[in-house]
Amino acid sequence: MALLEMPEPITEESQKVTSQDFTLTVIGSGSSGNCSLVSYGDCHLLIDAGFSAKQIGLRMEEMGFKLEDLTAVLVTHEHSDHVKSAHTLSNRLKIPILCTAGTFHSAFEGKKVYDWVTIKPGRAFDLGTMAIHPISLPHDAEDPVGFRIECGNRILGHITDFGYPSALVRESLKGCHVLLTEANHDLDMLKNGPYPWSLKQRIASRLGHLSNESLFEMLPDILHDGLQHLVLAHLSETNNSPQLLKVQLKRELRKLGLPNLAFTIAQQHQALRPLCL
Repeated sequence: MALLEMPEPITEESQKVTSQDFTLTVIGSGSSGNCSLVSYGDCHLLIDAGFSAKQIGLRMEEMGFKLEDLTAVLVTHEHSDHVKSAHTLSNRLKIPILCTAGTFHSAFEGKKVYDWVTIKPGRAFDLGTMAIHPISLPHDAEDPVGFRIECGNRILGHITDFGYPSALVRESLKGCHVLLTEANHDLDMLKNGPYPWSLKQRIASRLGHLSNESLFEMLPDILHDGLQHLVLAHLSETNNSPQLLKVQLKRELRKLGLPNLAFTIAQQHQALRPLCL
């Protein structure tokens, strides 16, 4: 593994992919678990591990990958729906966990891990032929990050769990060819839903989760003709609806003059087919 020390659509149809394709495979995404696989050549990077190791392995096999081929686990932050089996995979497969110091001490302090590599927001590093840029996020965690991943001349944005689209987030997501971003809740559904008021406040806060409305506010800054696919992730099963989001997003894309932009809504209970960048 060429890990450098820190110096400083998805459509529902099958896609034919090879080891020389730069791909994103969403293993699953929602309030109960989040996990994605980014691959190029022999490098297979797991972003978060919010499901059991067994479930991640089964879903990877369904998509044509093997758990044993994983190179590293890249963790965004310490919440359980993102780290559930990260240390288990690290020990079993003898692979490192890559995360910020705040995330490590919050999620893995006292737990056995095979290896830990510290990453820092704003400091890019290489993993194989991928250049990974950690992006600091406004979320109620110790030191949460999202990622801009460059491979050759292709760019993937992978960012969830942030309360509002900060200037840094907007700037970091410009120029992506594929973008996975959060669409956690509809404000009206959250307001009128069953959650206690304190939890509603936390979710809707600037350190909570991104609403559909905030996503649409961000779109004019990040959409461009070169964006080939948009993936909407981390939907709440209680406070959002894939059908509602689909209708709202199509309306917004028409307004922005991009009615034909391909998009997919990630699912909690099954993986999506690999998407070639």
